[in-house]
Amino acid sequence: MNRLKTLAATLLAAAFSATQTLAQTPLYHLVQTIPLGAPTHWDYLHFDAPSSRVFISHGDEVTVVSARTDKIIGELGPLPGSHGIAVDPATGLIYADSAANSVVEAFDPKTFKPVSSAPVLLDADGVSFDPASRKIFVSGGDGDGFTPVSTITGKAGPAIALGSSPEFHVADGLGSLYVDLVDENQIARIDTKTDTIIARWPLGACQHPKGLAIDAKDRLLFASCASGVLVAVNADSGAVVATLPIGKGTDAARYDPVRHRALASCGDGTLMVVSVLPGRITELGRVKTALGARTMALDPKTGNVFLVTARVTGAAPGGAPHYKFAPNSLELLIYAPNH
Repeated sequence: MNRLKTLAATLLAAAFSATQTLAQTPLYHLVQTIPLGAPTHWDYLHFDAPSSRVFISHGDEVTVVSARTDKIIGELGPLPGSHGIAVDPATGLIYADSAANSVVEAFDPKTFKPVSSAPVLLDADGVSFDPASRKIFVSGGDGDGFTPVSTITGKAGPAIALGSSPEFHVADGLGSLYVDLVDENQIARIDTKTDTIIARWPLGACQHPKGLAIDAKDRLLFASCASGVLVAVNADSGAVVATLPIGKGTDAARYDPVRHRALASCGDGTLMVVSVLPGRITELGRVKTALGARTMALDPKTGNVFLVTARVTGAAPGGAPHYKFAPNSLELLIYAPNH
């Protein structure tokens, strides 16, 4: 009996020690830094799983990095006022917009040469692909709406008026496109077959939603907000089911379907990591990253997180946090999960 008690106590102590070690281990660690050079103005990142490529919009181009080799393999451009990127998995065509030219261009995935273009709304910003309708949706920040573009014909359809400035948007693959309405503190749901708005949902404590991610399987949306919260929203009813604090200066959210995590990147140099389990959404912790690293992409297979920033030289006027950056110092940061 004493031996059994001793064995049980030993196993309990070992389990407790393992739990403590797991809790103390950082959630992610920096594994690679890739210099991108000039310009140091940047926006969206996009990870394409089939090609294992990371696309980084900055200045008048999109830099393409292989996630297999961690090397720059090309550029898309010229794209004055580059912002969003999306890929049609059926053709491999890469779509990127130019705000200055009010167009979205399609690029050959092998040569990175432009093959077609379509006109879009004023201040072209985010770009997303909807597999249900085979359309690219390009948001117009100052145009207060969307331009749908058929990836089959290459033609732009009539604009979708939102009456508010759109930010991030994601498709569920079943015929719905969800978009942050930054001025209204709402998420709008769009039917991608008819290109009509079918719902508008208030976001509670979320002010100025920026990033947006989706757990398509369990029907959850995650909006990261300038007011310093991440809200989880039911993708069918619009009900806010959880609200968690995050850092300042967020501009992106992602969902990791393998590890069941929602992530929000923040310009104050933090990455919020949230556990998403049935009926339970809880904070796992905050990862220290780098000042200015507000935008993000994610490889769902490896769990690697891609962030972009540049060397901070001081504070700049504007929304907090807002920084000045050294010329030619832009870099891609790759963080890998530890568990």
